[in-house]
Formats: sequence, C-alpha cells, structure tokens
Amino acid sequence: MTPKKFLIMGLGADSSEESICTMLSRFGPVERVEIIRDGNPDDPIALVEMSIGDGAAGYLVSQLTDYWHEGKLVSAKLMHH
Repeated sequence: MTPKKFLIMGLGADSSEESICTMLSRFGPVERVEIIRDGNPDDPIALVEMSIGDGAAGYLVSQLTDYWHEGKLVSAKLMHH
C-alpha cells in the first residue's frame, strides 16, 4: 500500500502533532505529521502521511471537509504526487 499524503487546513494555533494524530487515527495509522506555522502561526497547516488505501483516503477527505475541530473549521485535501 502506497502511503497517502494529506494537507490539513483550518487548525487551531495550539494544534499539536499528538492532537492531529488523535483526530485522524480513526481513519487508519498515522505515519508522520508535520505542522507548518510559517506565515500566520495562528492558522497552521499540517502535512500528514498515512498508510491507508484509496477508499479510506477518499472517506477521510469527505469526512474532514467542513469538520469542526477544537472550535475551527477543518478541511483536508489529498495530495497527489
């Protein structure tokens, strides 16, 4: 299975790798989380790598589109490489 990469946007300023792993773990194993705070540290984004199949990746994106998490509207995009 090829690891899938996601861009997670709309995170809170206090988001951590652990909180993102917890949020995404219901979709499958989280391999790596990188939080990017450049630009606006109050509105970070995360690059996430997960070992999940195509169907699970599509389901994750559909479930995290306009998803409220810690008081912010989160959105996920599947990155095609």
